[in-house]
Amino acid sequence: MRSLLNPRWIFLLNTLPIVLLFLLLLGDFNIIKSQLSAENIDHWRAFGLVLALLTALGAGYAFWLLDRKEQVSMYYGLFALLSHLAFLAVYIDRSEKVLPVTLPRWLLSGDVFLYIGTFLMPTLTYSFFVLTTRSAPRVERRSAAKSLAYAIGIPLMWYLFYQVVAPLWKPTSTYENTIITVLIALSTFAFLFFLVRAVYIMVSKRSGIWHQYQLICKIVIAILFPLWGLVVNNGHFFSFVGGRGDSGVFGNFNSYWFYGLAVLNGILICLPSLENKAYRLALFLGRSLTFAYTLYFFVVFLPFLPLSVLVIIVIGLGFLMLTPLVLFVIHVDALARDFAFLKRYFSGKILTLGSVLAFLIIPAVITADYWHHKQVLYEALDYLYTPDYAKNYALDARSLERTLHHVKSHKYPSRIFLSSEKQPYLSAWFNAVVLNNLTLSDAKISTIERVFLGAPPRPVLPESIQNDSIGITQISTRSTFDSTQNAWRSWVDFRLTNRATNPWLAEYATTFTLPAGCWISDYYLYVGARKEMGILAEKKAALWVFSQIRNENRDPGLLYYLTGNKVAFRVFPFAAREVRRTGIEFIHKEPVTLNIGGQAIALGRGTPAASQTSDHKADDPVGYVSAREKQALERVQRKPYYHFLVDVSEREEQYQKELMKRIDTLLARNLIDRQNAHISFVNAYVTTMPMGDDWKQKFSAQTFEGGFYLDRAVKTALVEAYTNQRNTYPVLVVCTDYLLNAVLEKDLPDFAFLAPEGDLFYELQADGSLLPHPFSTNSAEGTLDLQLERTVLKYPVSADSVVYLRDSDEPEIFLKSKRIRGPEAEIKAKSWRSALLMQGQWLSQVLHPETSQREWPGLVKNSFLAHIMTPVTSYLVVENEAQKAILKKKQAQALANNKSLDLGEEAQRMTEPGLYVLALLLAIFIWYRERRKKAYIP
Repeated sequence: MRSLLNPRWIFLLNTLPIVLLFLLLLGDFNIIKSQLSAENIDHWRAFGLVLALLTALGAGYAFWLLDRKEQVSMYYGLFALLSHLAFLAVYIDRSEKVLPVTLPRWLLSGDVFLYIGTFLMPTLTYSFFVLTTRSAPRVERRSAAKSLAYAIGIPLMWYLFYQVVAPLWKPTSTYENTIITVLIALSTFAFLFFLVRAVYIMVSKRSGIWHQYQLICKIVIAILFPLWGLVVNNGHFFSFVGGRGDSGVFGNFNSYWFYGLAVLNGILICLPSLENKAYRLALFLGRSLTFAYTLYFFVVFLPFLPLSVLVIIVIGLGFLMLTPLVLFVIHVDALARDFAFLKRYFSGKILTLGSVLAFLIIPAVITADYWHHKQVLYEALDYLYTPDYAKNYALDARSLERTLHHVKSHKYPSRIFLSSEKQPYLSAWFNAVVLNNLTLSDAKISTIERVFLGAPPRPVLPESIQNDSIGITQISTRSTFDSTQNAWRSWVDFRLTNRATNPWLAEYATTFTLPAGCWISDYYLYVGARKEMGILAEKKAALWVFSQIRNENRDPGLLYYLTGNKVAFRVFPFAAREVRRTGIEFIHKEPVTLNIGGQAIALGRGTPAASQTSDHKADDPVGYVSAREKQALERVQRKPYYHFLVDVSEREEQYQKELMKRIDTLLARNLIDRQNAHISFVNAYVTTMPMGDDWKQKFSAQTFEGGFYLDRAVKTALVEAYTNQRNTYPVLVVCTDYLLNAVLEKDLPDFAFLAPEGDLFYELQADGSLLPHPFSTNSAEGTLDLQLERTVLKYPVSADSVVYLRDSDEPEIFLKSKRIRGPEAEIKAKSWRSALLMQGQWLSQVLHPETSQREWPGLVKNSFLAHIMTPVTSYLVVENEAQKAILKKKQAQALANNKSLDLGEEAQRMTEPGLYVLALLLAIFIWYRERRKKAYIP
């Protein structure tokens, strides 16, 4: 351990952690500074200056020692320990002056108190070891027995105190309790000091009891105690602690790897140190490799060491909490002895390099394993959310199942107060490597499990909230025709009134549908008497911030697309009988009528001739056809053909013959010529082929596995038909025994433009009838036969290309080019044509989602440039600069990562070890003390 006296350790264990702490806190301060008072800011500056001064003194002292080629003295250890403890104590006492209780904690990147404790812990630990080492300069002349006796006597003394004195002692003032608290803290420090000193003296001596019984001691400390600790932590010793197989008291250490590494590490520690350089080199590298294991548990249990005395007194197993500390000292001593021996034969730099490389093997293997999970997860996310419909996929479902198990185990917080399902620090690293510190929502995890593993569906909450006590009590509109762009700009101002008289805060939430060619170009909400204009932000970031503000009962307002042209409109909060004012600006080509909150709102009175024309350039990749222009288009009737989507998921094999019978019954009705019929066998994947006479044999040859991914089958069929633009169209017939098992996403309405004859699919019933399911609802709407006389409008894009549009009196947007890159140079602020180009860009991503990861940031940027809301952005009203700053931060985080990952759930924070366990151990101590007091009450 004397190697720890090298001053370079000061840079590693003091300077570096505190510099990282400054960087973390600076980011938080820049976000929350607008919400801090002058007194709060003064405290930030004072604590920052003191900590910077302490760090500078430490670094300067290390440089001075290096220049003089001297080692760290005891005085540094004493000064660093006392000064940083004092800093921590004052910070705890003044923490409310640094972070006022009124400050929303979601504005911070994590728990600042735990950050400070975590990053100061290396300095405190190093100072402690410096004191321990310097207190025994001549180890051979020191007796470990005296230090060991002191270490044993301290918990014994407190045990006797609470057994004999405490029941009879009645404190008369708070000062007596304060004195007891200080004595406990000092005695805990003394206990750890004497314990480490005793172990250090024993393992450093060349003779004595330790060397006589070295093997037995090492077996107990390096093998038996670690295994016993894992068993107790994982709930196999006490059934009331954890015991669920995926959790533990201090973390989830149930993996066999923890047990295996404990045994391997113990064996390497116990092996004799022979005077053979090849053997010793192998032993040195092996011990360096498993030192990562020893160091990990030393760091995990470091914050709990002050409580070990209490646990020893209360339940007697606290000595297991000390095992990582004692094992750390033994392991370091063994490495130091190996290094000193091998230095006779090898260069010190070579040995150091080899030791470091060996040490990094376990972290590298863990990181490689996490990286593999990332690749497996991203393959699944790409298949589900950014697929290439023309590509064949084959994912390893077993590997994906293991990956999801890891994602969930590192994600979910403990559901049992006494246990933790996460692995301290490893969970944070897993989420950093695999999820880039974002999250994967429960809904997406469920979708992956349903598609690839055949998991049952889970309940889904409705997509909108409706509060009947709040309604629109006044509407005013003002429309202006902008002749420069031949489009209308219309403001709609609302007064919303909460009619309820109860004290609960209420939310106004409704949905409305925008006609084609109509977009939202501005938004405001009155916060008190102040009019706050909406901020156009990336959609996921806006939803996350809205959710956090709403939980704080503050004043957010939100507009965002759900699916298709359906928009959600939310305002929160409303007190009893409160009236709030808000407004939305629309930009639209033709006069429109909107239905918002059950009220029809007409915009754009009068009909300038210019507003009834398409007004898009011939070379634009997207077109707009007004209702008037539609009247001049040719009506045609395309020929329908059956496209059967047959369920071959793992639960459907028993219904195979029944489904064949249903298909035969429908075909026998001769509603549609079966000549061009297609059939797709659908489980996690879609296998499509022409429906020949041998379709039953092909059906019988299918492998029934996974879930029923109907969503992919419907979209693939629609995209294929739209891409080819033939004079035929598919009639999608779903063949399954239980449609509720089908996996259908909420974004099917986005694909409505691909089905001009009707955006619906049919469910084949047992009697051969067809039950229609519109994309917009996914729910049945009566039983009826096919309507085969539907017409569509034929729009000639070029001499050899046509597009088919819905035969309706509503305007419509269509793609001239199947792939559209971001037209950033043509985007102008509040321009209707810019909105049309962005809509085309969005529809292109719907048609080719494999491009969306690349094109999505560009669409978000174009939305910002145009100041027009798109399906990937949202208008959000916030009330202060801190909320705007965190919105900007979350937006940057979302745009820099995989678009399939989420901000919707709380991000990983550095909260290991958890406060719950610390609180639990303190509660045990208090309970025990009170129980002893009551036992002596006459």
